[in-house]
Amino acid sequence: MLLLPEHYSLTPFEDATSLLSDPGLIRARAEESGYLYFAGLIPANLIDPVRAYESELSAAYGWTAPNPGNCPFQRVRPGACFDGHGWDDPRFIELQRRVCTHLGFRTLVLDERILRILAIVYGESAAVATMNQCWVKLPGNPEHTTLPHQDTFYLPSCPRMWSVWFPLVDTPLELGPLAVVPGSHRKVWRHKDNLQGIDVPRDVIWATGPVHPGDIVAYSAATVHCAWSNVSKSNVRVALDVRYEPKMTSDSILRPDIGNHAGPA
Repeated sequence: MLLLPEHYSLTPFEDATSLLSDPGLIRARAEESGYLYFAGLIPANLIDPVRAYESELSAAYGWTAPNPGNCPFQRVRPGACFDGHGWDDPRFIELQRRVCTHLGFRTLVLDERILRILAIVYGESAAVATMNQCWVKLPGNPEHTTLPHQDTFYLPSCPRMWSVWFPLVDTPLELGPLAVVPGSHRKVWRHKDNLQGIDVPRDVIWATGPVHPGDIVAYSAATVHCAWSNVSKSNVRVALDVRYEPKMTSDSILRPDIGNHAGPA
């Protein structure tokens, strides 16, 4: 189904960059809103190697045109499509394994800026968990839209998990950036089933907006979120979705042989 931002009430992501010098304010924002947005937090030298590797793979799988300049956008190859549901396409599953075990990926997700923010949220050190994804969203595939949901519905054993969403390309609204419902982490929302997510009332206000490589959105497992449909003419949306948990309460660590789940959540 198409999920379009113009059908909902929107507010821009609230940039928390000015709060970085005050851990108490960061923690309070996280507790109040259930998400944190930082514009331009991650330098290009950490993003570029991951995008270059993903771009090479996507071109080899027949989804995108070659991107020899490693530009912050990717063009769809005419006629490109996923097999099956998309997330169960063998090429997509292989993309997860290869990207999420790449040295550039590990360097990015273990960056001290990310770990410091999550340590403030948790009140203890954070560790990278399993079930990380590299999302590739082709235009003209509304059935692959990530519908509104809470991660706790799919991962009830991980109530303290936070995810960090890293756009790897310039992502205007038409390309389908992430959106969250501020404050939605305070209650359990009814999910229709594993694939259809939540029917969010049209008067609920979503935080969203255009994002760029280097921006991040971190959000709790209980925060309602979605990704708008990619309705661009020819651009592909590419982003990382990386899970973290408190280090002292989880045995999840980043390993070279880490397994990844590619599913509708």
